[in-house]
This record gives sequence, C-alpha cells and structure tokens, in this order.
Amino acid sequence: MGVVMLYAAGIREAIASNDLEKMKAVAEQAKQTVREQGDLSAALVELLEAIEKLRK
Repeated sequence: MGVVMLYAAGIREAIASNDLEKMKAVAEQAKQTVREQGDLSAALVELLEAIEKLRK
C-alpha cells in the first residue's frame, strides 16, 4: 500500500474496506502523522484567534 493522505475520509475508507492490513497501515501512518504534527487542532484555534485579533 502506498502513502494515503490522512483525511477523515481516508481513515473511514480504510475502515469500510474491511481489509485488516490496509486498516493497520493507515492506523500506523495516522499515529506517525500525529506524532510529527503535534496538536493540529490547538494550532488551528491559535491561528483563528490571531486572525480575530488582527481584525479588531
């Protein structure tokens, strides 16, 4: 299996496939991405707050 872009849809596609090896591969890739990127949700909140401050 090649690299899969990790969007929620890609993860759900792996689940729907019922292909255990694909599911494991996507899960490992997702864990690696989370380790590398850290808390992307928190960073987005910070970005949106910075944008809002500049608008005022």
